[in-house]
Amino acid sequence: MASTNKKWWFSCLLLIASAASAAPLRIGVADTDAPPMAVLSPDGAKLTGGLSLDIGQLLAEELNMQPQFVILARRRVEPAIETGKVDIICNANPDWYGNSARLNWSREIYPLTERVLSLKGLPTIRQFDDLAGKRIGTQHGYHYPELEYLWTSNRSSRETETRFELLFKSLEKQLSDVAIVTEFIYAWWARGHAQEAAAFRLHPLVVSSHSTMCALSPQSPLKLEQLNRAIERLHKNGKLKAMLTRYQAQE
Repeated sequence: MASTNKKWWFSCLLLIASAASAAPLRIGVADTDAPPMAVLSPDGAKLTGGLSLDIGQLLAEELNMQPQFVILARRRVEPAIETGKVDIICNANPDWYGNSARLNWSREIYPLTERVLSLKGLPTIRQFDDLAGKRIGTQHGYHYPELEYLWTSNRSSRETETRFELLFKSLEKQLSDVAIVTEFIYAWWARGHAQEAAAFRLHPLVVSSHSTMCALSPQSPLKLEQLNRAIERLHKNGKLKAMLTRYQAQE
């Protein structure tokens, strides 16, 4: 019996030592990333939830590394990944980085999709021409190249709101007919505002879809092949899909 206990304790010690010696995976997160991309503590110093946390933990586990999340000011994101202050920054796309050519880029993790939202009762919108004659709610500072032809030809009008949540108010007050929303962000908002969300519907039309991936620092000891293999395994074993389901709209 004593021998069995000794073996059990020895196995526990090995597991603890292995965890303690795991190489760190330094994961950068911009302090401007809004939920559900990142959920920060009230003082903004710590990552407490969101896609960045979930994806980082999945990748670290798959790579047998210890996740370390580093909160970065937005202006420091690009230099931090280029100089190796962090190893990876996920929920990213080369088109969003001025120094993308100097970074390594992983395979796609998930698509970031924009769709059309309206009050219930509006006929189903399946193609862009279905938006003709509609007042289209958009967010200030965002670009919608797929819809420009409707606005430049005066076939529809663009209504701009300064904040995401004001798009819903505009629909409720019938100041706009439809709104363009990021599916993950809408799903996150809807879970916290179930009563209000019951009045809306997402339409089949996909306005845009952008691949998100991880930017890998050229200074990181982690190799791109290792990172891509880990992402591939997460796709194949279903862990990534199961995690993303929690962030998708329930229709």
